[in-house]
Amino acid sequence: MQASTRRARSRYRLLDVRSTERITPRMVRVILGGSGLSDFASNGSDQRIKLCLPQPGQPMPLGRTRAEVFALPREQQPRQRTYTVRWFDPQRLELAIDFVVHDHDGPGSTWAAQAAPGEQIVTVGPSPAYRPQPDADALVLIGDESALPAIGAILEELPAEARVQVFAEVADAAEEQSISSAAAVAWHWLHRDGIPPGESTLLADALRSAQLGPNPHVWIGAEADVVRQLREHCQQELALDRRRLYALAYWRRNATGD
Repeated sequence: MQASTRRARSRYRLLDVRSTERITPRMVRVILGGSGLSDFASNGSDQRIKLCLPQPGQPMPLGRTRAEVFALPREQQPRQRTYTVRWFDPQRLELAIDFVVHDHDGPGSTWAAQAAPGEQIVTVGPSPAYRPQPDADALVLIGDESALPAIGAILEELPAEARVQVFAEVADAAEEQSISSAAAVAWHWLHRDGIPPGESTLLADALRSAQLGPNPHVWIGAEADVVRQLREHCQQELALDRRRLYALAYWRRNATGD
């Protein structure tokens, strides 16, 4: 890895909250901006950054270096949580992050629900981006609402000749989003309708019954146990090799925090 790439991935940026928007009843978009994004390396979809969030009862940790951000005593130091960059605008020096607002008090969702323009927050990153294989037929995107920001970012960068199937599990019909893409996209919305997140079999059932095409490439983002089940199905039943399968646990059921 080149030194410049390592520096970009560990870069601490002090950014301003520019605006917030309620995308769905349970999804909040926060737009961050500032001169700290002047060297932000956006090189594809599903890039992730870390947010430095305060411990309960502590002030927002601010600074432009790790030493400044983590200057508090150990028990008061901030929590880092990872989120997908929904989009980045290099002209306006702004990026958007979509947060699932939980019923419990996770540090990220709690902050996003209360964030107001003019506030500041420190970000770290970005991570390397996901690049879909150009020969995918079809590209299959599978995830719950925590993966929708990444799914949206991927879809918006695909060319018109791409064929895509999306299997998206959300709480109910109110959580469906309208996401544009030049590609030919077949959406399959799956509603839990009262089943707690991470406890349904909707994604696994949909994948088992789907016709994925002659050369599918599968992207998965969801709860950790769900991802494991989906990955095993892709490897054992569909015989997908590592080049045609990308799976990432976005969260873990019963874990503390977001």
